[in-house]
Amino acid sequence: MLGRLSSALLALRLRLKRPSVIIIAHGDVDGVLSAVIAARSIGDNPEFLFSGPRSIHRTLSLIPPGPGRLILVDIGVNANRLNELEAQLARLKRSGWSITWIDHHQWPENAVERLSRHADSVIVRPSPSAARVVLEELSGDGYSEELVKIADDADTATYRTEFARMFRPLTRNHKRRMYLLRALLEGCLEDENIRKWGTESVDKERMAVEKALKVAQVRTTASGRKYALIDLRPRGGPGSAVAKKMAAEHEVSFSLVLYSCERFSLYAGAEKDINLRPVCEEQDGGGHPYACGGRIRLPAHKKLLCCLLGRRYTPKEILDLIKKVEERY
Repeated sequence: MLGRLSSALLALRLRLKRPSVIIIAHGDVDGVLSAVIAARSIGDNPEFLFSGPRSIHRTLSLIPPGPGRLILVDIGVNANRLNELEAQLARLKRSGWSITWIDHHQWPENAVERLSRHADSVIVRPSPSAARVVLEELSGDGYSEELVKIADDADTATYRTEFARMFRPLTRNHKRRMYLLRALLEGCLEDENIRKWGTESVDKERMAVEKALKVAQVRTTASGRKYALIDLRPRGGPGSAVAKKMAAEHEVSFSLVLYSCERFSLYAGAEKDINLRPVCEEQDGGGHPYACGGRIRLPAHKKLLCCLLGRRYTPKEILDLIKKVEERY
């Protein structure tokens, strides 16, 4: 999420630069590849921004009046932000922006209809990746089809391909994410830097997974389901990779990953058809039924204690979240 200073600087840059094409994407592998496919399809030199369901209303508020072309890819919608999204899209549309929104997440009821009133096109349908929907809607070449295969692999958390495994850690750092995006735009799936960074990150992730597995807990919900509680506080870590290991080794139905005292995710495990999204939505988050994330609201003094004490301090808000998950499933 953008801080106030960085938001102000971004707004100023956009006003001074006045880009004619802006692509806003989610910051993960699927989002980056979706942005690349969209940019190659339209054949222009767009400005790239990254956002997500919790922050897209703020990102849109930074965009100055048009005219221009605005494309949003791989960004879902949270029900509690619909009014703000409608207002921002209406403002941009009135000022001359052509707006296309392409996604593959599950959207709240009536969200597509409501936002379509203020956009030229809103396309939302189930797919292994948003990149696949972008390719189907905007077209592309054989190279784009290869990118879709990587996006499918990454966004279904399969990670069978080396590219998906290499790209994932790069997207967690803004500078490396932009480097990857620019390289892919030029048709380069890997170069010396991408290979070096990706290999180093994969090795570090492997060690981090092994460390996290030692403290992960197997617990039981009220209905008798086994699930994994994976506490990665305070610095976070490769939560989805740890969750995948716990599912394989302990056959847990799902995993609750605490990345920090303020951020968590839920990942399906042995029970593939479980719907975890409702809990995430209730916590100002969203995502897929099988993988989603949310926020934990804490007062300032508890945030400080979390930073200082890490796993040695568990605020009531986290205990309440654990209780909610165990009672719900």
